Amino acid sequence: MENQIDNNCTSIDAGKAKGIILLVAVVFGALIGFTANETFLSIFGGAAVGLIIAAIFNSVIYPQKPSDR
Repeated sequence: MENQIDNNCTSIDAGKAKGIILLVAVVFGALIGFTANETFLSIFGGAAVGLIIAAIFNSVIYPQKPSDR
């Protein structure tokens, strides 16, 4: 049954998924930084923090071990 589900689902390339994660994290980090401090410089600070957190997520949490089945 797992094979049927995997074969029928379309998958996103890993490179595209990581890029989308980085983009979303930067945009939301900038929005949160601006909302929290309401300064122009906080947009860049929030974007930088979002980029760092997304990079850590992509390198540590996102990679999955291959299934044993």
